[in-house]
Amino acid sequence: MFMREKRCTVRVGFYLLIAITCSSCSQHYFEGKILYNYQYLDKEGKDITDRMKEVGGAEQHYFINARNYKSKNEKNQLTQLYNSATNQYYFNVGLELQMVDAAKEFPEKNESKPLKGKQAILDIPCRSLQVISEVGVTTYFYSKKIKVDPGPFSKHRFGNWNNYLSMTKGALPLKFIVAFERYTLTATAVKITPMKLSDAGFEVKLALEK
Repeated sequence: MFMREKRCTVRVGFYLLIAITCSSCSQHYFEGKILYNYQYLDKEGKDITDRMKEVGGAEQHYFINARNYKSKNEKNQLTQLYNSATNQYYFNVGLELQMVDAAKEFPEKNESKPLKGKQAILDIPCRSLQVISEVGVTTYFYSKKIKVDPGPFSKHRFGNWNNYLSMTKGALPLKFIVAFERYTLTATAVKITPMKLSDAGFEVKLALEK
């Protein structure tokens, strides 16, 4: 009887170990860089990228780890940075870097809804989501293959980033289309590079120096 109970205990422990291992494997979060190319179209659908890239940039080099993110343009200029430890969001306006409390909800009114449309970005099948606000209409294409843990970003209400990650279960956009009043911006991922990124690289002073 004792031997049977011991064998049973061993088997239960073995299966439990497998279950824990499989669970941890399924929670593989992305850390690294996503390179987006920008395209601008006017209201008539004419490509105005050559003119608009001087103002809004032609590329976004987006870096993210488990708790923070930042992006730079093709000139290696810092365009935005979020630090979860302080819950502060920095963005570039002209030649000046401004800071806002990421707990501030902006836009204040928005409506999010999943779409039926699907698209492959870098051969990765992506689902789509649309967000409508007073700022504009944004359509996101995302895949669970490239995702982060939404938890550390749960207080990031500025830009409704927490709501987006909640809707996608942490999946990052591999393409997004922002329809403004005068033009439309399309950002498409052209390269995804997994890499280890230390929290120190997301301190605003160090980010500006690199």
